[in-house]
Amino acid sequence: MFLYDKIIVVDVEATCWEENLKPQDMCNDIIEIGICKYVVATGEIEDKRSYFIKPQRSTISLFCSNLTGITQEKIDKESMSFEEACKKIRKRYGSNMRAWAAYGEYDRTIIQNHCKDFNVDNPFSETYINIKTMFIFKNKMPNALSLLEELEIIGEKFKGTIHNGADDAYNTAKLLKNILN
Repeated sequence: MFLYDKIIVVDVEATCWEENLKPQDMCNDIIEIGICKYVVATGEIEDKRSYFIKPQRSTISLFCSNLTGITQEKIDKESMSFEEACKKIRKRYGSNMRAWAAYGEYDRTIIQNHCKDFNVDNPFSETYINIKTMFIFKNKMPNALSLLEELEIIGEKFKGTIHNGADDAYNTAKLLKNILN
């Protein structure tokens, strides 16, 4: 049974390096899945949290730590496997029975690729909403802006820290609220 009461909003942070400085033996690994629920009936955004994930094919660079605030030490203390995070997300959010959304295609693609690469069941349904594209259509814009710029258009300020998965998911949900109202 598919549920239409809430939409799961996601933001993924992954290992990254300065332009052209990616080590040849490493690839982008998910290190955080930020998530919240958008309640369709009320427009409320609830249950915001982060799942920190131990990278399997890379380490966290200084550039990545400076961008996301996620350090190797934090990951060593607070992380879990990608598979464990997916199971927890599915159980807590019923994410395989609800539509899910993110800002653009990156989050959907990296989650799908990780599931394939690590032979893990995708915790999310096939019903995906690209909030970036929806916002462009709703506002009849010729091209995409950044999340911060789009929040400004609707009179909202970014709440929290940029490139923190949970905060990015929450602020993305504010765009979704604007689109659906």
